[in-house]
Parts: sequence; structure tokens; C-alpha cells
Amino acid sequence: MFFALVALSACNSNVLFDKNESIDDKGWSIGEKVSFELNIEDTITKYDFAINLRNTTDYPYSNVLFFITTIYPDNSVSRRDTVECYVANPDGSWKGKGSGKLKDNRFWFARSVQFLQKGNYTFEIEHAMRDTALTGLTDIGLHIENRRLK
Repeated sequence: MFFALVALSACNSNVLFDKNESIDDKGWSIGEKVSFELNIEDTITKYDFAINLRNTTDYPYSNVLFFITTIYPDNSVSRRDTVECYVANPDGSWKGKGSGKLKDNRFWFARSVQFLQKGNYTFEIEHAMRDTALTGLTDIGLHIENRRLK
């Protein structure tokens, strides 16, 4: 279902980027970065950014903290965001879509962002939890939409 959702959104003309990476079944090691690269030619349009996250109902927490680093085409680091995503409600029920053990979530974390330079951008995502090997997460992704076309 998660990948069907991604495939459908990829056909949407306002989606600039939507890519997901699988996380090792043994756990996501602390300090391990998942990178996404994209080439930008438009420095005028504004975009909204989201994290795609798939977790299992075996995930031991109600939230996940991420560090997201943006590296500009000139290799300077433009920013490092800390993003907290809640995968469960206060009553313990899971957020997200899906039946069974898998839950698909999309968490918006930045709105109306303009790219300042043309060229290749790299976005690095790493978990900021205390676990040395975070388990219960199966996929992480980056989703970017054109704000003007929504």
C-alpha cells in the first residue's frame, strides 16, 4: 500500500520528488544516514517538504526524532533540522494508514521553502533516538511538492 501511495503521488504534477529507502530489518544504526539527491533548476518556486515513514506495530515508541541535513550544490550545509514525528496517539493507537502490522505515515516538516541555488542538493536523514539500532521502522523517504500547484 505504501508504494502504491508513492506511485500515485509520483503521477501528480505537483510532486517534485518522492523516494523511499528500506531500513535494515536488524535496525537502523545510530549515525547511519539515508541520503536523497535531486537536481534543482528552479530557484523561484516554493515547495513543501515531508518525511514518508513506514513503521510496524512492533515499533517500541510513540514518536521518532530525526536530524535532516540539507547540503547545497556548493557543498555547504544550509541547515540541520530536528523533526519529531508522532506515529502513535496518546491512547496508544497507531497513526498512519494500513491494516495489519504496517503503518504508512507522511509528516510535513517544512512549508514554503525556496531553493537558493541551482544544482544538486543532498538531503540526509538520520534517526535521533537513543537506541544504537532502532527497530520497527521499515522505510524512510523524502517527499517534496510544489506549493503553487496544490
